[in-house]
Amino acid sequence: SPPEKEKKESGTEPMFAPVKSIQSAPHEETFFNDFAQQPLLPNKLSHLGPGIAVGDTDGDGVDEIVLGSARSEPIGIHHNRDGLISWKEISASSVHNSSEDMSPLLFDADLDGDADLFVVSGGVESGPEELRDRLYLNDGNGSYAHVPDGALPDLMISGSVASAADFDRDGDLDVFVGGRLRPGKYPTGPKSTLLVNETVKGEKVLFTDRTKQLCPEIENCGMVTSALWSDANGDGWIDLLLSIEWGPVRIFINNEGKLKETTQDSGLKEYSGWWNGLAGRDLDGDGDIDYVATNFGLNTKYHPSKKKPSRIYYGTFGESSTPSIVEAKVAEDCILPVRGKSCSQNAMPFVREKFNTYHKFASATLTDIYTQTALQQSESFEVNYLKSVVFINDGKANFKAVPLPELSQIAPGFGVIATEVNGDGKADIYLAQNFYHPQRETGRMAGGMSVLLLGDGSGSFNEIWPNRSGLTVPEDARGLASCDLNDDGWVDFAVGVNDGKMKLFENKMSSNSENKSFMIRLSDGPGNPTGVGARVRVELSDGSTQTDEVRAGGGYLSQSSSGLFFGLSAGNEIKNIKVRWPDGEETDHQYSSGNHKVIITRTAQ
Repeated sequence: SPPEKEKKESGTEPMFAPVKSIQSAPHEETFFNDFAQQPLLPNKLSHLGPGIAVGDTDGDGVDEIVLGSARSEPIGIHHNRDGLISWKEISASSVHNSSEDMSPLLFDADLDGDADLFVVSGGVESGPEELRDRLYLNDGNGSYAHVPDGALPDLMISGSVASAADFDRDGDLDVFVGGRLRPGKYPTGPKSTLLVNETVKGEKVLFTDRTKQLCPEIENCGMVTSALWSDANGDGWIDLLLSIEWGPVRIFINNEGKLKETTQDSGLKEYSGWWNGLAGRDLDGDGDIDYVATNFGLNTKYHPSKKKPSRIYYGTFGESSTPSIVEAKVAEDCILPVRGKSCSQNAMPFVREKFNTYHKFASATLTDIYTQTALQQSESFEVNYLKSVVFINDGKANFKAVPLPELSQIAPGFGVIATEVNGDGKADIYLAQNFYHPQRETGRMAGGMSVLLLGDGSGSFNEIWPNRSGLTVPEDARGLASCDLNDDGWVDFAVGVNDGKMKLFENKMSSNSENKSFMIRLSDGPGNPTGVGARVRVELSDGSTQTDEVRAGGGYLSQSSSGLFFGLSAGNEIKNIKVRWPDGEETDHQYSSGNHKVIITRTAQ
């Protein structure tokens, strides 16, 4: 039965309730046979979206929700009108319906103070022309027009995530775009890019690829699944963390506008996984930013470890000139194939000729089948760790991995948020789960319902069962974003579902708790009107602090509201709100008792 603490936290009613008044266009995938391209793929690559972006697109002070669309579908905006969620197509996007949306991103691209929309194109279904990323400019009232040719570099890459920050401190927002895959060439990764904003207000919109000059290591960093701009070492310059499939979470430290990889020295290098999502917040109350990373979990046929990793090879085998995938697992004294004889010989006919019985194939090692020479000449990658974790930061960007509780590991994790859920001032975590589309021999990895984890303030978390949390998502969940649907200062959630309808959950803790919750929004000038990259610290009368950062992009292919949520436990008082702005300036602000929404403008002292 659920522990006593859990019952107390949730009261008699679930902590969240689903929002039913949604008029939404469902995410509907067009069938595509990934295995015709690459017969030995471990997982389909045509079901990786959708992502979600939350932001104020029409300037009315209320956040809208942008949900990425599948191929052959238009992208649209979900408007919130007094609790009724309605969907409206972005008409300018209709000419791009043949593109598969991965990550939508709202930020001020053209320096006029409103939320423009950047969309990463990805997947394996589209041709090169449809893989161009797209930028739509906002007229200030929520109407969008496609940016003129030449504003973005002409990169035809199957991407994953876009995340924005002013990493060079020149006052505008630059964009990292993650390369996800090379269609037909899995598991090799494409180029990832740093797009520097060189827009001249009122004259031209221009983003330039400066990756080679500012961080050449990023170009070939693998298959990027998510990206998070965050000041990991506390020096005031925003750093970059990337989650990688078939690799570690990678970190690039910002040295006054140039990024340098420190993954090896940070403690992250040893955890190679199928990482999906990243979130950041101070989870243990020491004032620095810790991170949550979602992984494929422990409830799959794969059970790698540091001594016995899972491997994948990509190269030519036998007499074929066409590259193939070979999956392998390390045993005590040899390496064994993961895939069976039937599928292997269908992809590589020499296997049938070399092993005329199933018994002979089953008795063979990997080198018996494919030869040592061919394996050595192939590209290879390995994973040794599949748990979803918290990376606790020592304040200097050195990390200790702490696995999340058991419910977090029963299915692949994707979207993830670190925020304040129950008003006790101790950071909590919510993550979305499941993957319905592995190759047939594996079967659905769908044991999850999504998981709410309540923090104890020290970096440890207690799982809340879905019947208590009210957060029930048995579907194939992907993107996840925080928002405040009913403007009450308590965090709500939007969940993107692959090949299904978006789900919204409203927080009901305001009527079940003595604690209070409030949202802080920052207001800055054109170029970065929501203060992306700022760090906000709430200092309380009991000596505790809560620390978060304003971000444009995070989780898995998603962007949460620029409003940050904080808690005020019963009997506690807020002594000060300290903001470190994106350029390093620090300001202090008072809290007016009872406010559930605090807006801090740059000029206010």
